[in-house]
Amino acid sequence: MKKWFIVLSGILIFGSLAFLPSCDMEEPTMGILVITVVDSNGNIVTDEQVYLATSYQDLQTGKWFKSKYTDFRGEVYFMDLQPIYYWYDTEHWEDYGGAQVYAGIEHLVTLWVNTPQP
Repeated sequence: MKKWFIVLSGILIFGSLAFLPSCDMEEPTMGILVITVVDSNGNIVTDEQVYLATSYQDLQTGKWFKSKYTDFRGEVYFMDLQPIYYWYDTEHWEDYGGAQVYAGIEHLVTLWVNTPQP
C-alpha cells in the first residue's frame, strides 16, 4: 500500500508541474511616463494640456508626439512609450522638462511650473 501511495504521489506532483507558469517571460519593450504638474505654491494644476515630444526642437516648434490633459490629481499618463528621451511642456506655462524612459519601468516626474505664458 505504501508503494502505491508513493508512486501515486509522485505522479500527481510531476503532473501538476505542467500547470505552473514558465520562468521564460517576455522582456518588456515599452515604458510609462507619469507627469505631475505643480505650480510654484505647491498646488496641483488640473485640466492642463501636457505636450510630449521626442526632441527639444520638436517641442519648441509644436511637433508633439502626444498630448493629454491632467486629471484631478494633476497627473497625466503616457503609456506604451519607446525607451528614448522625451521632452514635455504645458499649454499655459513656459516651463518644460525632459525624462529618459526605460522599457518596463513606470517613470514618475514632477513639472514645477512658475512662468505663465504672456
